[in-house]
Amino acid sequence: MAIIFSNPEQRMQKHLLQFSMTAYTILLILIILVQIQPAGLNRWDQTLNYLLTALRQSWITPVVSALTNFANPSNLAISNIILLACLLIFKQYTLSLLQLFNAILVGSVGNHLLKIIIMRPRPTATTHLVPVGGYSFPSGHAAASMVYFGFLILLTYYFVKRQRPRRWLMLLWVSLILLIGLSRVYVGVHNVSDVLAGWCWGLGGLCFSWWCFSKCRLLPVIHHYHD
Repeated sequence: MAIIFSNPEQRMQKHLLQFSMTAYTILLILIILVQIQPAGLNRWDQTLNYLLTALRQSWITPVVSALTNFANPSNLAISNIILLACLLIFKQYTLSLLQLFNAILVGSVGNHLLKIIIMRPRPTATTHLVPVGGYSFPSGHAAASMVYFGFLILLTYYFVKRQRPRRWLMLLWVSLILLIGLSRVYVGVHNVSDVLAGWCWGLGGLCFSWWCFSKCRLLPVIHHYHD
Protein backbone atom coordinates (compact mmCIF):
# COMPACT_ATOMS: atom_id res chain seq x y z
CA MET A 1 0.00 0.00 0.00
CA ALA A 2 1.55 3.24 -1.12
CA ILE A 3 1.18 6.60 0.54
CA ILE A 4 0.72 9.53 -1.80
CA PHE A 5 1.94 12.89 -0.60
CA SER A 6 0.26 14.71 -3.39
CA ASN A 7 -0.79 18.28 -3.78
CA PRO A 8 -3.79 18.26 -6.14
CA GLU A 9 -4.70 21.78 -5.04
CA GLN A 10 -4.89 23.37 -8.46
CA ARG A 11 -7.30 20.74 -9.77
CA MET A 12 -9.43 21.02 -6.64
CA GLN A 13 -9.45 24.82 -6.87
CA LYS A 14 -10.61 24.62 -10.47
CA HIS A 15 -13.50 22.32 -9.50
CA LEU A 16 -14.47 24.51 -6.54
CA LEU A 17 -14.69 27.59 -8.72
CA GLN A 18 -16.72 25.69 -11.32
CA PHE A 19 -19.13 24.39 -8.68
CA SER A 20 -19.52 27.86 -7.19
CA MET A 21 -20.20 29.59 -10.49
CA THR A 22 -22.62 26.85 -11.61
CA ALA A 23 -24.52 27.05 -8.32
CA TYR A 24 -24.80 30.84 -8.49
CA THR A 25 -25.93 30.66 -12.13
CA ILE A 26 -28.75 28.24 -11.27
CA LEU A 27 -29.71 30.44 -8.32
CA LEU A 28 -29.84 33.51 -10.56
CA ILE A 29 -32.07 31.68 -13.06
CA LEU A 30 -34.44 30.67 -10.25
CA ILE A 31 -34.57 34.23 -8.93
CA ILE A 32 -35.42 35.52 -12.40
CA LEU A 33 -38.17 32.91 -12.75
CA VAL A 34 -39.62 33.83 -9.34
CA GLN A 35 -39.70 37.49 -10.38
CA ILE A 36 -40.92 37.33 -14.00
CA GLN A 37 -42.56 33.89 -14.37
CA PRO A 38 -44.03 33.08 -10.95
CA ALA A 39 -47.10 31.32 -12.35
CA GLY A 40 -45.07 28.98 -14.54
CA LEU A 41 -42.62 28.21 -11.76
CA ASN A 42 -45.50 27.56 -9.35
CA ARG A 43 -47.03 25.03 -11.74
CA TRP A 44 -43.69 23.24 -12.02
CA ASP A 45 -43.30 23.34 -8.25
CA GLN A 46 -46.80 22.04 -7.54
CA THR A 47 -46.20 19.00 -9.73
CA LEU A 48 -42.92 18.16 -7.98
CA ASN A 49 -44.25 19.06 -4.53
CA TYR A 50 -47.07 16.58 -4.98
CA LEU A 51 -44.64 13.74 -5.67
CA LEU A 52 -43.15 14.23 -2.21
CA THR A 53 -46.24 15.16 -0.19
CA ALA A 54 -48.04 12.13 -1.67
CA LEU A 55 -45.53 9.96 0.21
CA ARG A 56 -46.91 11.05 3.58
CA GLN A 57 -47.51 8.08 5.86
CA SER A 58 -48.04 7.91 9.60
CA TRP A 59 -44.79 6.00 10.09
CA ILE A 60 -42.71 8.22 7.78
CA THR A 61 -43.82 11.62 9.05
CA PRO A 62 -42.18 11.45 12.54
CA VAL A 63 -38.85 10.45 10.97
CA VAL A 64 -39.02 13.23 8.39
CA SER A 65 -40.12 15.77 11.01
CA ALA A 66 -37.18 14.84 13.24
CA LEU A 67 -34.84 15.18 10.27
CA THR A 68 -36.18 18.58 9.27
CA ASN A 69 -36.14 19.79 12.89
CA PHE A 70 -32.47 18.90 13.20
CA ALA A 71 -31.72 21.67 10.72
CA ASN A 72 -33.71 24.28 12.65
CA PRO A 73 -31.59 27.41 13.26
CA SER A 74 -31.21 26.78 17.00
CA ASN A 75 -30.14 23.16 16.54
CA LEU A 76 -27.65 23.94 13.79
CA ALA A 77 -26.30 26.85 15.84
CA ILE A 78 -25.53 24.43 18.68
CA SER A 79 -24.00 21.96 16.23
CA ASN A 80 -21.83 24.69 14.75
CA ILE A 81 -20.68 25.85 18.18
CA ILE A 82 -19.65 22.29 19.07
CA LEU A 83 -17.86 21.91 15.73
CA LEU A 84 -16.05 25.23 16.13
CA ALA A 85 -15.03 24.33 19.67
CA CYS A 86 -13.52 21.05 18.43
CA LEU A 87 -11.62 22.86 15.69
CA LEU A 88 -10.25 25.38 18.16
CA ILE A 89 -9.18 22.63 20.56
CA PHE A 90 -7.14 21.08 17.74
CA LYS A 91 -5.81 24.53 16.76
CA GLN A 92 -7.48 24.58 13.35
CA TYR A 93 -7.96 28.34 13.45
CA THR A 94 -8.33 29.04 9.73
CA LEU A 95 -10.87 26.23 9.35
CA SER A 96 -12.79 27.69 12.29
CA LEU A 97 -12.82 31.06 10.56
CA LEU A 98 -13.97 29.49 7.30
CA GLN A 99 -16.90 27.73 8.97
CA LEU A 100 -17.83 30.77 11.06
CA PHE A 101 -17.89 32.89 7.91
CA ASN A 102 -20.13 30.46 6.05
CA ALA A 103 -22.46 29.68 8.95
CA ILE A 104 -23.15 33.36 9.62
CA LEU A 105 -22.90 35.10 6.25
CA VAL A 106 -24.17 32.32 3.96
CA GLY A 107 -26.32 29.99 6.05
CA SER A 108 -27.93 32.63 8.23
CA VAL A 109 -27.71 36.37 7.46
CA GLY A 110 -27.27 36.12 3.70
CA ASN A 111 -30.10 33.64 3.27
CA HIS A 112 -32.41 35.77 5.42
CA LEU A 113 -31.64 38.85 3.34
CA LEU A 114 -32.47 36.96 0.14
CA LYS A 115 -35.82 35.95 1.62
CA ILE A 116 -36.63 39.57 2.48
CA ILE A 117 -35.59 40.83 -0.95
CA ILE A 118 -37.50 38.19 -2.96
CA MET A 119 -40.53 37.83 -0.62
CA ARG A 120 -41.93 34.63 -2.10
CA PRO A 121 -44.89 33.28 -0.11
CA ARG A 122 -44.78 29.77 1.27
CA PRO A 123 -46.79 27.05 -0.51
CA THR A 124 -50.34 26.56 0.71
CA ALA A 125 -51.52 23.58 -1.38
CA THR A 126 -50.91 21.10 1.46
CA THR A 127 -51.04 21.18 5.25
CA HIS A 128 -47.88 22.36 6.98
CA LEU A 129 -46.69 19.58 9.27
CA VAL A 130 -44.31 21.84 11.20
CA PRO A 131 -44.77 25.43 12.41
CA VAL A 132 -43.10 28.01 10.19
CA GLY A 133 -43.15 31.73 9.44
CA GLY A 134 -41.60 34.21 7.05
CA TYR A 135 -40.89 33.83 3.36
CA SER A 136 -40.13 30.73 1.34
CA PHE A 137 -37.30 31.47 -1.12
CA PRO A 138 -34.61 30.27 -0.69
CA SER A 139 -34.96 27.51 1.88
CA GLY A 140 -32.93 28.37 4.96
CA HIS A 141 -32.80 24.74 6.08
CA ALA A 142 -31.43 23.67 2.70
CA ALA A 143 -28.81 26.43 2.67
CA ALA A 144 -27.73 25.94 6.29
CA SER A 145 -27.49 22.16 5.99
CA MET A 146 -25.48 22.57 2.79
CA VAL A 147 -23.06 24.84 4.65
CA TYR A 148 -22.83 22.60 7.73
CA PHE A 149 -22.57 19.19 6.11
CA GLY A 150 -20.64 20.65 3.19
CA PHE A 151 -18.04 21.78 5.70
CA LEU A 152 -17.96 18.23 7.08
CA ILE A 153 -17.22 17.12 3.51
CA LEU A 154 -14.31 19.57 3.52
CA LEU A 155 -13.01 18.16 6.82
CA THR A 156 -13.42 14.61 5.53
CA TYR A 157 -11.53 15.49 2.36
CA TYR A 158 -8.59 16.91 4.26
CA PHE A 159 -8.33 14.69 7.31
CA VAL A 160 -9.64 11.21 6.41
CA LYS A 161 -6.64 9.71 4.67
CA ARG A 162 -8.01 6.36 3.53
CA GLN A 163 -10.11 6.33 0.40
CA ARG A 164 -12.87 3.93 1.43
CA PRO A 165 -13.97 5.57 4.72
CA ARG A 166 -13.54 8.97 3.08
CA ARG A 167 -16.02 8.05 0.34
CA TRP A 168 -18.54 6.56 2.78
CA LEU A 169 -18.43 9.62 5.01
CA MET A 170 -18.85 11.95 2.05
CA LEU A 171 -21.82 9.89 0.88
CA LEU A 172 -23.35 10.23 4.35
CA TRP A 173 -22.94 14.02 4.41
CA VAL A 174 -24.36 14.39 0.87
CA SER A 175 -27.32 12.15 1.78
CA LEU A 176 -28.14 14.29 4.82
CA ILE A 177 -28.02 17.46 2.72
CA LEU A 178 -30.44 15.95 0.21
CA LEU A 179 -32.77 14.43 2.80
CA ILE A 180 -33.04 17.59 4.89
CA GLY A 181 -33.81 19.66 1.81
CA LEU A 182 -36.45 17.23 0.53
CA SER A 183 -37.95 16.98 4.01
CA ARG A 184 -38.92 20.66 3.75
CA VAL A 185 -41.08 19.86 0.75
CA TYR A 186 -42.52 16.76 2.42
CA VAL A 187 -43.69 18.77 5.45
CA GLY A 188 -45.28 21.30 3.08
CA VAL A 189 -43.38 24.47 4.00
CA HIS A 190 -41.25 24.85 0.86
CA ASN A 191 -41.41 24.37 -2.87
CA VAL A 192 -38.86 22.23 -4.67
CA SER A 193 -37.43 25.38 -6.29
CA ASP A 194 -37.01 26.97 -2.84
CA VAL A 195 -34.94 23.99 -1.74
CA LEU A 196 -32.91 23.97 -4.95
CA ALA A 197 -32.22 27.69 -4.48
CA GLY A 198 -31.14 27.07 -0.88
CA TRP A 199 -28.76 24.33 -1.98
CA CYS A 200 -27.31 26.57 -4.69
CA TRP A 201 -26.88 29.51 -2.32
CA GLY A 202 -25.15 27.35 0.28
CA LEU A 203 -23.01 25.45 -2.22
CA GLY A 204 -21.96 28.60 -4.05
CA GLY A 205 -20.86 30.31 -0.85
CA LEU A 206 -19.14 27.26 0.59
CA CYS A 207 -17.20 26.45 -2.59
CA PHE A 208 -16.21 30.07 -3.22
CA SER A 209 -14.93 30.59 0.33
CA TRP A 210 -13.16 27.20 0.23
CA TRP A 211 -11.54 28.26 -3.06
CA CYS A 212 -10.43 31.59 -1.56
CA PHE A 213 -8.90 29.96 1.52
CA SER A 214 -7.18 27.36 -0.64
CA LYS A 215 -5.77 29.99 -3.03
CA CYS A 216 -4.36 31.86 -0.03
CA ARG A 217 -2.77 28.62 1.25
CA LEU A 218 -4.71 28.75 4.51
CA LEU A 219 -5.88 25.13 4.46
CA PRO A 220 -4.10 21.90 5.45
CA VAL A 221 -1.88 19.96 3.09
CA ILE A 222 -3.59 16.85 1.71
CA HIS A 223 -2.06 13.49 2.61
CA HIS A 224 -4.13 10.66 1.13
CA TYR A 225 -3.61 6.92 1.06
CA HIS A 226 -4.42 4.57 -1.80
CA ASP A 227 -6.46 1.63 -0.48
